[in-house]
Amino acid sequence: MKPVMSKAAIALIICAVCFLTMGTVAADKYAGFPAPREDFSAHIVEVENYLLATQMSQRNPEDVQFNLPFELPASTSTEYRGKFLLIHGLNDSPYVFTDVAEELSARGFHVRAILLPGHGNSPEAQLNMSYTKWITAAREHLQYWDDQDESPLYLGGFSLGGVLATALAIEHGNVEGLLLFSPAYKSSMNHLLRWSSIYSKFKPWVFGGMIIEDNPTKYNSIPINGAAQYYETTKYLKSRWKREFLEMPVLLVASQDDSVLDIDFLVNVFERKFKSKNKQLLVYNNASDLTDSEFIQYRSSAYPELRVLNQSHQSVLMSASNPLYGENGSVLVCNGNDWPTFSACLYSREDHWFGAQHTPSPDGVPVARTTYNPDFDTIFKVFDEVFSVN
Repeated sequence: MKPVMSKAAIALIICAVCFLTMGTVAADKYAGFPAPREDFSAHIVEVENYLLATQMSQRNPEDVQFNLPFELPASTSTEYRGKFLLIHGLNDSPYVFTDVAEELSARGFHVRAILLPGHGNSPEAQLNMSYTKWITAAREHLQYWDDQDESPLYLGGFSLGGVLATALAIEHGNVEGLLLFSPAYKSSMNHLLRWSSIYSKFKPWVFGGMIIEDNPTKYNSIPINGAAQYYETTKYLKSRWKREFLEMPVLLVASQDDSVLDIDFLVNVFERKFKSKNKQLLVYNNASDLTDSEFIQYRSSAYPELRVLNQSHQSVLMSASNPLYGENGSVLVCNGNDWPTFSACLYSREDHWFGAQHTPSPDGVPVARTTYNPDFDTIFKVFDEVFSVN
């Protein structure tokens, strides 16, 4: 008798074939992301043309501008202090550094914010992404800029970008300091992420596909491969770190209520791996029993008068005046990737509460994501101390 294949096995094969077919289509459509160039202005133009040609249908051409790499010269009204290369996070874009870049420029830093491959156009672009492409692109941008002159060179990063910036600081001997927001050295979901590379072969999307893509600067949908490559990036950093320590000035900013980070691990890394006396960690937190130490400051996370319950993963680096995400911003980011939570926020006519993902409502009114930091100015007062800016 010939062996009979089970229905489950057949379904698994069909699923794998569908994934491979989908992956091939995505690879063809999103191939050709512009490589870094020594001429950064020319690189920006190439990226703009690429994004316009590959942009998902949910966005209009004006949205492309929010996702472009950008450059801000140092203010001429103050002393020139060097160069800052900024690296965004997973599913994100350089727009996340809009407010940070303006503050750095005003302090005499020349700023470049790069766009990583697989970002800026469609979540589908991450179905075949590799973490090595992110590392290579960031490394090449850094090297091109470092080769142009001998100005002091600094790195900034958000989330995944914080991991990349730290890895580059370890391997590149010229980095003078680090400015990191919500650096995702370890995720609170690591118990799932360690299997994500395998799981992505059979289930490409978290929560079953592309949900409403209504955010002009970042993706709402999460390809499992994107999460898997983030996890591989943290493993790469771990392999580079080993017994290495970083001696340069560093400022880290994070929220205790961050749904992405393992905040205890972050604090541990900050205390063990960063050895400079010019270092600070700002943690936004609502606990009343925490005491500042020499290198760690706790800042209030809640602003009831603004209906802000706590700070989220991204909100810590956006100012209240930001036109998209500030106090009067035009973009509402709804918590939750499951439809009931997402839609309750999206279609609510009541005044939302604002908090990190998974923050419960105090009264049943939906909680949207906190997208700005009312305490943003404090970050740069601390920055001035850490980086000795007069």
